[in-house]
Amino acid sequence: MVETITPVVHGGSRRRWARSVAAHTLGAVLGAAFLGAALGGIGVAVGAPWTGGWIIVVAAALVYSARELGVRVPVPQLRRQVPEWWRRSFPPAVSSFLYGVVLGTGYGTHLRHGTLVVASAVAVAGGSPLAGALIVAPFGMARGLSLAVTWESTSGAGASRAVEALERWSLRPWIPWIHVSAMAGAGVAVAMNGAVPTAADVLRAGGFVLAVVLA
Repeated sequence: MVETITPVVHGGSRRRWARSVAAHTLGAVLGAAFLGAALGGIGVAVGAPWTGGWIIVVAAALVYSARELGVRVPVPQLRRQVPEWWRRSFPPAVSSFLYGVVLGTGYGTHLRHGTLVVASAVAVAGGSPLAGALIVAPFGMARGLSLAVTWESTSGAGASRAVEALERWSLRPWIPWIHVSAMAGAGVAVAMNGAVPTAADVLRAGGFVLAVVLA
């Protein structure tokens, strides 16, 4: 995916590349916001926020924190690649936007960490589409803006090096601890908030912690 939106693909023009990155980021933010709003809507449909709903968030935080520390816990995901034919069928900015929408929804592609699952639990427990959108949108922003690392990729080899650098960075041993801290902090914040009484309280507590770390 990263190698399809680089300056070299845009004929070396960083201006055209920047437009595609902006379109991609916009699509990713909208996709993530839609996911969060849908999760909040699911919460509304099942009667959230509930008394004791904070237990769901805390349980998710504990389970996926354990995953970061080596416990085998599956992450809901489809592991599908984005449709390659979009790049051949649409202008660069349009295909970049569409790729962003797909990647922003998270679960339709590959997820290395379970932090989005905990954010999803917070969105559902809050019972508010708006709060859910605000909590999950930073995930899309981060996915979209990650393409900025290809700024100097003016050759195919340079794009490949950028992808390899991203992969090496994501495998650094301290990365899981950031996610553990985020999920633990969100769980504690929601638990201390007391039974997740309102969507606004969810957003101020665990949602705020997760949104910042996802960004």
